[in-house]
Amino acid sequence: MTACLFGTYDRDHSANRLLRLALAGAGFAVRELHEPLGGAAHLRSRSLARLVARWAGAARRLARRWRAVGGSPPLVVVGFGGQLDVLLARALCRPRAGLVFAPLVGLVETLVDDRGVFRPGGAWARALGALDRWTLRAADLVLADTASHAACFAEQGAPAERLGVWHLGAEPEFLVPQAAAARGRRVLFYGTCLPLHGVETIIAAAAELGSRAEVVLLGDGPERVRLEALARELRAPVTWRAPVPLAALPAELAAAAVALGVFGGGRKAAVVVPNKVYQAAAAGRPLVTRDGPGLREVLEPGVHCLACPPADPAALAAAIARLLDDPALAARLGRAARARVLERFAPERQAAALAALLRERLGLVAAEEAPRRAADA
Repeated sequence: MTACLFGTYDRDHSANRLLRLALAGAGFAVRELHEPLGGAAHLRSRSLARLVARWAGAARRLARRWRAVGGSPPLVVVGFGGQLDVLLARALCRPRAGLVFAPLVGLVETLVDDRGVFRPGGAWARALGALDRWTLRAADLVLADTASHAACFAEQGAPAERLGVWHLGAEPEFLVPQAAAARGRRVLFYGTCLPLHGVETIIAAAAELGSRAEVVLLGDGPERVRLEALARELRAPVTWRAPVPLAALPAELAAAAVALGVFGGGRKAAVVVPNKVYQAAAAGRPLVTRDGPGLREVLEPGVHCLACPPADPAALAAAIARLLDDPALAARLGRAARARVLERFAPERQAAALAALLRERLGLVAAEEAPRRAADA
């Protein structure tokens, strides 16, 4: 059976890369009907309107391409960033074997609750809330990245019977064994400086640690200018570096004595497990991240990582210092984290988990899997 990845999604985002990999690993022939839309990192109401206009043009092109597709009805899959795409797919993509939506995050929790782009309760927030509800009801199956996040989607209007939990896991690049080559007391964070990440907490912790740690912030984003000013104000000894390609991140992690996750104080940060957490764990690096129900579905604090309360620079500084001062503990946590990912969240495990969800919820079996099921009967 063919799985058609449909829409204007970001092909390079980890969530979509992992979804594509899992579909192929589950035995589906993966086809992409993709029209790039471009980023929208600094959304405001007027730029959002322009984004919708660009999307309308992409939708017309997607409609033409869908009409040209032949063969048996495919499973249609809409990934991260596809809120408008899933509504288009529901109306356009017929006949189909099923429609799956893997949103990763909702629009309200990102643009209102987390980034504060739009005022809570305002007209734009209400419109985005309505769009979230429509999109979560449009698909036959909605994939949430944690059970905690699935509960949030249910509150936003997703029918419980259409929700499934599919943890993202880590890309293969981070599972290739690399010898640890930690440089001194280097502490690494990489990301896009979004509120979810809690970089201000990292900067305040770096100010408290002083010369006891070498904190490297790798990345860029809408908060970068404000965060650089905060670092100067606190006299935090941090080093800012430009983003690097994903292929270079395993080497960056190998050079870090401690890897950092996210530390935002919002609900979104509590229920998601960001890709950097999976990646650091897969690479076997000592990890500190914020505690929360989402994390505890994947890693156990004290066994696979150290966890601290959100937005708590003192707790973060103490956790970093503990790992830097106790290399044996750091190594033990790193080994346990890697073993956990290999056991539960490696690509082949995630492919099997996705295949099971599609079989149980939608009755769909990839052609390559059917003979095995017949043999087991």
